[in-house]
Amino acid sequence: MGDLVSVRPTCEFYFDRGMQAFERFQYTRALTCLQRAKSLAKTKDDYIFVVCQLAICLESVGDYHGAATVLEEIPTANYQSHPELQYFLATAYAFLNQTQASYELATAYLQSDDSDFDVEATELLQELKPTSPSNW
Repeated sequence: MGDLVSVRPTCEFYFDRGMQAFERFQYTRALTCLQRAKSLAKTKDDYIFVVCQLAICLESVGDYHGAATVLEEIPTANYQSHPELQYFLATAYAFLNQTQASYELATAYLQSDDSDFDVEATELLQELKPTSPSNW
C-alpha cells in the first residue's frame, strides 16, 4: 500500500479546488468548495476575495439573489479598501432589477481608485441608462 497523505483543509486548498471546478463548468462542486473556503478564511482580505468569487459562481448558475446575499454580508465599511465589492454587488442588483441600487454602486465604484472593472462598470451604467435616476 502507498503512503497515507494527510490533507489539512485550508481556505486556499478549497479555493483552488473551487476555481478548478468553476473553470470546468462544474458549478455545484465549485459552489461547495468556495463555501468551504469562505468558512476557513483566516483574514478579512481572504474572506472578501472568496466571497467575490463565490458571487461570480452564483451568478453563473443564475442565483443572483444568492450572489447579492453573500456580498451584502460584508459591511459597507470595507468598500474603501475593496471597491470591487461595489461592482460585484451592482452587477447582482442589476440582474435583480434593483436598478437604482445598481446604478449607485457602479457609479461609486467608478469613483474609486480601483480600475480592474472600469470597462465592465461603464458598460453596466450604459445598460442602466434607459432607466436613469430621473425615472426612479
